[in-house]
Amino acid sequence: MQKKLTRLPYIICYICAFVVGMKQLREPDMWWQLLTGRWMLEHGEVTHTDMFSYTMEGTKWVNVKWLYEVLAAFLEKGLGPHGVMLLQAIMNVAIVYLLLKLLVNISKHMGQQVSTLFSTTAVLLFLAISEFRMAGRPEMISHLMAALYLFILWQSKDLSWKRIGWLVPLQCLWANMHEGYPVGMAIIGLYAAGGFIAHLLDKNKGYLQQAIRLTLLGVAMAAVILINPNFTELWLHSLEIFRQLSANKYTTELFSISQPEYWTIQGKAHITMLAIVCLFWTARIMQSRKGKYPLVFSPLLVGYLLSIPVMGYLSMTANRNIPFAQIVLMPSVAIMLVWVVKMRKLDTEDFYIKAAKRTLLVSAALGVLFYISIVSNKYYKFTKSPNRYGIHLNTLHNPTSAADFIKAYKLKGPAFSDYFVSSYLLWDLYPQFKSYIDLRDLDIFPAKFFDDYFKLYTRPTGFYELDSTYKFNYVVLSTSQLTTLQQLLYWQEGFNVVHIDPVCLVLLRDTEENEPINHGPAAQRLFDWPQEAIDPGWAVALNTLFNPAVSYEKENEKYAPLYAGRFYNMVQNYRLTLKMMRAPIITDFAEDPEALGIVGQSMLGDAEFSESPQEKQLKRDSARMYFERVLEYDDENMGAYLGLASLAISKGDFADAMDNLDDYLILDKTNDFAYFMYGICARNLWHKTGDKALLEDAIASFEQAINLNDQNDKSYLYLAEVYMAAGHKDKARESMQHTLKNDIRWTPQERTLLDTLISRTGVERIQSPIDMINPVDDHAGHDHGH
Repeated sequence: MQKKLTRLPYIICYICAFVVGMKQLREPDMWWQLLTGRWMLEHGEVTHTDMFSYTMEGTKWVNVKWLYEVLAAFLEKGLGPHGVMLLQAIMNVAIVYLLLKLLVNISKHMGQQVSTLFSTTAVLLFLAISEFRMAGRPEMISHLMAALYLFILWQSKDLSWKRIGWLVPLQCLWANMHEGYPVGMAIIGLYAAGGFIAHLLDKNKGYLQQAIRLTLLGVAMAAVILINPNFTELWLHSLEIFRQLSANKYTTELFSISQPEYWTIQGKAHITMLAIVCLFWTARIMQSRKGKYPLVFSPLLVGYLLSIPVMGYLSMTANRNIPFAQIVLMPSVAIMLVWVVKMRKLDTEDFYIKAAKRTLLVSAALGVLFYISIVSNKYYKFTKSPNRYGIHLNTLHNPTSAADFIKAYKLKGPAFSDYFVSSYLLWDLYPQFKSYIDLRDLDIFPAKFFDDYFKLYTRPTGFYELDSTYKFNYVVLSTSQLTTLQQLLYWQEGFNVVHIDPVCLVLLRDTEENEPINHGPAAQRLFDWPQEAIDPGWAVALNTLFNPAVSYEKENEKYAPLYAGRFYNMVQNYRLTLKMMRAPIITDFAEDPEALGIVGQSMLGDAEFSESPQEKQLKRDSARMYFERVLEYDDENMGAYLGLASLAISKGDFADAMDNLDDYLILDKTNDFAYFMYGICARNLWHKTGDKALLEDAIASFEQAINLNDQNDKSYLYLAEVYMAAGHKDKARESMQHTLKNDIRWTPQERTLLDTLISRTGVERIQSPIDMINPVDDHAGHDHGH
């Protein structure tokens, strides 16, 4: 009975690992990977060229993940796409099992015994920090392999061929499933280096033999990479991957430690843990050198110690690499806790002795609390994660409704679709739908193609140049992406809005062929709500098993006015927002901060189109009231602070605006526009007071806005002005040179400032900036069918 109770905390850890993998289907990469696997199963061959886009059709494609994609597609045949998340859950359990075994072997090597409490604590910390990458991505294979490699190495104290030889076929398998396979070779390289260092320290010939054995193993592992459908091209692709790490600025997976986006709650926890573990091992090595608690510096231990800073560095170069470092750190956390207890002599204290007697209960309680936080979504909300519990197709994160619309009306291409929605549309509609651009990134699309695409975020009129080349028949855009382009297409002629839902906007070219749709009932609908997803029975049963109260309340159609209001505010049709929100804000959402914020934003926006000063002021006052009510219910609502800052700026109260922006920037340091607004406030106050501190604030704010978004063109203009005032004429010239490269819509005051700075800096006007096409002619009286 006692033995069974001893296992209980570990069983709870396995359950926690499983439910961490039971996430809603919202990872967009999943869909093109399932399509690719399905295509390979149907055609009996591996993909070598692109057939899913019309812009790069026939381009060479080194598809590293081909075997994973076949596996995922095979699971889809029997379990639906939901099978990918079941695979993730199983992988999580396997990783935790391997890490616990690894911990046992490392602690034995050090002559220590780790308590159940410290083991479970280390596991739960690993899951808590790494879960954001456990979302159905193929890198789950790399995480499993990294843990498996460490497990195999530490299972063999003498690193015999009989044990480590398994790594050769595993490396071949890894190289055909995910591009993270160089991590496996790096692990072997580090342990080989550990063998040579251990030999130098101890002059042990056995250590030298182990080092040579690992080196030969590494050579064999490099050779078996050739056993893949792409042969030597995979080696070249490995080099290309490293090039992409510096060149690929098009994905959120590559945020480094120098970028604000890296510093999520989990990013901060990871860096803190990494620093503490490094300090622990530094102190432990110093103790050993002084003869206190000596360490046996074997190839295994030295290799392990080398892997901590190397994997730590890898995790700092890109946030997606954090789980690799966490896999290495997990055993250290438990061993470190034992060391702290010993060093602080806590094991002699009465409270610790009493607590140790209840270690099973405490360990199990910690596991249960973490489990509850996951299945109730409290952990995801605490970490501000978009992930949610339950193997469920989330219709508010996938363009299911837009795909249904395209199928129902048999829309023909070519279609312009944004980077994010293309993946699901390919999975659901191919070959009817082919992408303009998609999430296969630089594997298919060259960097210049990406650059031209991303220019649309700040220069939406560039769309018409693309349209003149490709002659788009329809456009599908995520409602959260390319917002300025959506504003432009919504108000200008040429394309008609035929479908809007919480995820997507669909516009159809205004042609005679498309007239039945453009003037039919679809185009008259203000907003569509996705049909409820039908999940497979096994997924429903599993979700209910681990949380009988599981629900997807946010997908209730009663939230349609909120999503509609958010969209119409974005395209600046504020009066339609107010019309749609008039009843819901009184009934269902009277105390909902998001709904109140939407109404506040629409009031603020609509005020700019008011003809009389009295009406404008009345609407601004109403907007302020709504924003203040938002903060009564949610004092961390960023939109409310930004709205209040905008109101203060409109009144010329720049000090008040800076106070609200300070509150905003405490919550979010990734918004370049917020820094731009702060810079404008500091700049205007400097003009009024001459305070040099405000001048420095303006410089710092505009610089940060540009660091976050180098396409924030107006920041360059104002930065040039404050640089000149601070005596940095060379920097001012650089900022002006950037400003004059682009066509920007300037206000009359900005044109005057521009001409003044051209004269003062001596920069030649290479190209006169011109106004962009104004997407807002008369929003107040133009409903565009919506």
